[in-house]
Amino acid sequence: MPSQIHKIFSDTIIYTIGSVFNRLLPFLLLPIYTLYFPPAEYGIFSLVYSFWFFVSVFYLYGMETAFQKLFLEAKDEESKKKIYSSTLTLIFSTSVLFSVVIYFLSDTIASKITGSPANGYLIRLLAFILVADSLYRFPMILINSIQRSKLYSFLNSLAVIINVAANILLIVVYKQGIEAIFYSYLVSYTFLFVISLFSSIKYFKIEINSETVKNLLKNAHLFLYYGIFLISIDLIDRFILEYFKGSAEVGIYSASYRIGIVMNLVITGFKVAWTPFFMNMKGEEGNREVFSKVFTYFCYGGLVVFLLFSLLADDLVKINIAGFTLLNEKYWSGLVIIPYILLAYLFSGLYLNLTVASFFRNKIKYLIISSGIGCLSNIALNFILIPHFSIIGAAISTMLSYLIMFIALYIFSQKIYKIDYHWGLITKAATITLLLYVINIYIPYIFKLSYIYIVLIEILSVFILYYVLLGSQTINLIKTFNVKKQLK
Repeated sequence: MPSQIHKIFSDTIIYTIGSVFNRLLPFLLLPIYTLYFPPAEYGIFSLVYSFWFFVSVFYLYGMETAFQKLFLEAKDEESKKKIYSSTLTLIFSTSVLFSVVIYFLSDTIASKITGSPANGYLIRLLAFILVADSLYRFPMILINSIQRSKLYSFLNSLAVIINVAANILLIVVYKQGIEAIFYSYLVSYTFLFVISLFSSIKYFKIEINSETVKNLLKNAHLFLYYGIFLISIDLIDRFILEYFKGSAEVGIYSASYRIGIVMNLVITGFKVAWTPFFMNMKGEEGNREVFSKVFTYFCYGGLVVFLLFSLLADDLVKINIAGFTLLNEKYWSGLVIIPYILLAYLFSGLYLNLTVASFFRNKIKYLIISSGIGCLSNIALNFILIPHFSIIGAAISTMLSYLIMFIALYIFSQKIYKIDYHWGLITKAATITLLLYVINIYIPYIFKLSYIYIVLIEILSVFILYYVLLGSQTINLIKTFNVKKQLK
């Protein structure tokens, strides 16, 4: 068991490092975006960006998860080749078709989502990006499925470096507007597709097997509904916020939302490592105990990340280096949402842990139902809270939606694949985290401490929580790793 737990978390670290560059992209570029673009203009970008991620669900129509599930279950190399080749050929064909439609309807779409047909040129750019965005995912999923975590991370990192360089060149040097962001994505995604396809070329040949396609679509349509609900929870608050408060408020909200990306990095790294990990453990004796321990350690790590960034994010984004701050001061009013966003990501990660039951028992309907409940609650909460609390209402709605979704899936999954989670330990950990958070919030007001002492207490609190929750586990994992190195 220690070696199995070491495997999932070591892979998570590797994938997180790769995802750091990928997911940190918007984070790293925030100083440039918030300096060169006013909130209203950045709000337009955020609305188009949100539309991009929503419509990408239809471009992929559940094929990502269906492809990985069938690829991992395939018993021989020839079957894997048929699945990969058929998937990529099918996705290319449908993506081009969808993009042609979006290209010719660009002005109408821009008018609907941004309020002006003048932004149609951004939608036309997006039509090209969506093809590259859809295609690159499948070679990368294949690389992940065969557990080449280092290659996966390297390719992701390389693509992000290209994206950052293109952004700086176009925005800072050539003084282009928000279209520069989309040009940069087009360049980096095209590069990533070409290089990842080359890395997985032994599995690809230009063909489409009708029987394989039928099997893929049979699984994919279920994951399509699941994907629509999940992406709606992430993005629909922007459109409701724009309806009630305007694009400037969307810009402030979206910029601050990205600060919470640190928790998302952990979730993304874990997600990429998690599916092949638990699928390969199907049928193994004692796997439920492994999953339970992974869940506990995940909670511990998530709570540490939450405390660290909920306390220090406000200080970090205001550090001034050569006239640059991570977030320009006209966006600072949105920093109040960060704790809620961090918790929202944490709950989404806990939900991800529970997907084992649905995959093992082929009960994908429970993923659809639970995510549907989360989506409906998100829409209702946004309409209730945003008019009164603006961006705070939007952040709380997202957090509560993921919590509701987690509770719903927990109830379903325990009925079909019971796992004894260590709720006593997790509750104690959450209580300690809450106490440390409250202490750090109120101490400065009670004792009127200077800034430096406040920061030192915040850092000390994080170290205390880390030592209490993860100190012994980290030492054990290091020992296990050293023993394996010596054996080699």
